[in-house]
Amino acid sequence: MKAEQKILADSASLITAAAEHFVTTARAAIAKRGVFYVALAGGSTPKGLYQKLATSPYIEQIDWTRVHLFFGDERCVPPTHDDSNFKMARQAMLDLIPIPAENVHRMPTESNEPAEVAKRYAETMQDVMQGAPFDLVLLGLGPDGHIASLFPETPALDVTDTLTTELYVEKFDSWRVTMTYSVINAALQVIVFISGEGKAAIVKDITTDAVSGLPVQRLAPQNTYYWFMDKAAAEQ
Repeated sequence: MKAEQKILADSASLITAAAEHFVTTARAAIAKRGVFYVALAGGSTPKGLYQKLATSPYIEQIDWTRVHLFFGDERCVPPTHDDSNFKMARQAMLDLIPIPAENVHRMPTESNEPAEVAKRYAETMQDVMQGAPFDLVLLGLGPDGHIASLFPETPALDVTDTLTTELYVEKFDSWRVTMTYSVINAALQVIVFISGEGKAAIVKDITTDAVSGLPVQRLAPQNTYYWFMDKAAAEQ
């Protein structure tokens, strides 16, 4: 499935549109099933979204007691580390919204065993969601075409029998844990955020098929799939 592209004037417009879309999606899920399951992403554009959601009028428009927040990927660092996606989300949004602590499901990355982190997080997802799909998965796009921590030329790309997997990213000398394609593609809605002129080249490569086999190109959402871009990212 090809993504429906939403191109906004600039980063601020993108974040505002994303916040409005998030609220609409959350309210619809809660009205239909009484709960909203979402997987958060790291990165600067998602951070801007989280900051926006923690302000009026957005914060009042969601019943946060019915929201369950997960993380699409995480570096294997303590939750207080500056590289932690959880720490970023906590400072940008989680400490500011009225969400029950038990509804925020971070990866237990203080463990020194990435495989154990992946196993425990998959169990948490099963225990909480009982096999239901995510209502929304948020993703960023790296300049190498990676999404979540699904990096080019890593074994994680081919894992289909588990919800999560661990991987070592050599160029960053870091261990990561990531949700797999099987989870992401089953979501009711997937959004990839792409912002800034630094992403223009990779967007051009992907949309003109100048390259193939990039992790983002292996996305195959079964339901609704969007790219939220600003003009700088879409300019080429």
